[in-house]
Amino acid sequence: MSSTMNRRIAQVFTLLGVGFGGIVVLLTWWQVVVAGELRQKDLNNQTAYYEQRVARGFITTADGVRLAGRVSKEGANGDTIWSRRYPAGTLAAHVLGYDTRGHSRAGVERAMNDSLTGSTRNLGAVVGLLDGNDAAIGDDVRLTIDSKAQQVAQDDLDVRKGAVVAIEPDTGRILVAASAPTFRNQQAITNFDAITAGGGSALLNRATQGAYPPGSTFKLVTTTAALENGESPDRTFEGGTVFKVPGEDIHNYAGEVAPRGHTLAEALTHSYNTTFAQLGTELGDSAMREQMAKFGFFERPPVEALPASEVRASGLYDSQGNQLKPETAVDVARVAIGQERLLVTPLQMALVTAAIANDGKVPEPTLLDEVTRPGGGRTVRSGRQATWKTAMSPQTASELTRMMESVVEEGTGTAVRLPGIDIAGKTGTADVGAGKLVAWFVAFAPANDPKVAIAVAIEDVPSGGTGGTVAAPIARDVLAQLLQAGSGA
Repeated sequence: MSSTMNRRIAQVFTLLGVGFGGIVVLLTWWQVVVAGELRQKDLNNQTAYYEQRVARGFITTADGVRLAGRVSKEGANGDTIWSRRYPAGTLAAHVLGYDTRGHSRAGVERAMNDSLTGSTRNLGAVVGLLDGNDAAIGDDVRLTIDSKAQQVAQDDLDVRKGAVVAIEPDTGRILVAASAPTFRNQQAITNFDAITAGGGSALLNRATQGAYPPGSTFKLVTTTAALENGESPDRTFEGGTVFKVPGEDIHNYAGEVAPRGHTLAEALTHSYNTTFAQLGTELGDSAMREQMAKFGFFERPPVEALPASEVRASGLYDSQGNQLKPETAVDVARVAIGQERLLVTPLQMALVTAAIANDGKVPEPTLLDEVTRPGGGRTVRSGRQATWKTAMSPQTASELTRMMESVVEEGTGTAVRLPGIDIAGKTGTADVGAGKLVAWFVAFAPANDPKVAIAVAIEDVPSGGTGGTVAAPIARDVLAQLLQAGSGA
């Protein structure tokens, strides 16, 4: 065979090889990419279809109020189609969330979807659906929310913007998680656009996602850092009305004079900015960052039964709302009094307060009481009760408790008092500009045997309002309901 013929044969095989390779690539692309997308689309359609045939489990509060039910109707093919009904109006709306076909899911409905649809059990329910049998029934979910205390918090918030979080210090069970403005969960099914009109602020869960400067409530963190680093509640300070720092000097509220020789305990009782600015400067940003991290700042609290995307980390943020790294340079004097670029959630401040009440241990927050089989069946999962962080020693927690009791007995927090109950608390008022303030109050009670820790934050408070006059009365009402009912026992 001639060399010319050999070259032609080689060229033919080369072309065939290239063509075959192209076919292989095309088939691979079709099988892996296109077919995969088609399968996923088909799976999504099937999932959506079969989910309508699942009777989602009930969601109730800890005391048995049904938050989420279900109704059925006959489908086009004669099968049974199920949809959600929310009979409790706005009660715990943000925690509950919603399950809709057009706008997906949120809240507990999203986080606990596998349990509510029964898909955590086995394939039997799915096979039954594929075989055309009766609809599967999901497991029931009971939350830790106390319906009466939740309603008290929502009634007190009323038309204001803000949030209330109440938690059991030793277990992390969230008893109240109120956010305002709120919405009716049923409306998420019938008229979702009406909820989102005006920017959708009503959908924001301010209890876990609201980001506010903590004001003087953060002095609890600064005091913890000081005590953990060897300071004494009896240490004395020079006093005065101003603490000089680069830029704008730090003053006490309303020009109040901190008396010469006052102690650290007295500084917390009367919330002297100048004392805590000095203390923060002495501690330095490294010690402050370390203490913040021990409380759980800079990361999202792991709230059981709530999507992680609906929980915000507390820490440093820029003016666009982007979280900054913990090591970002800050004016530590202003951080020490709860200002600068510091933003926190009501949940985080409830956890700070709970840690003081719980011998220094930060509980892992949970909204889940238990998951049971349909119709009051056996318990298949219980809410976890664990320690998330260790923020301080029991001795520091005990010293802080005594200092916080003085805030309520003779300081800025007298409005939270309840007859016969010792309460440890701290007020806070943060200036957010334009003549508006954020009013704060955090507390736990009873101080000698803590059952409940609480944080209240109220937005858009006019100039002149304070945490002691605006937020403390709300905390008092919620604590009264919880302690009277024994929910925190």
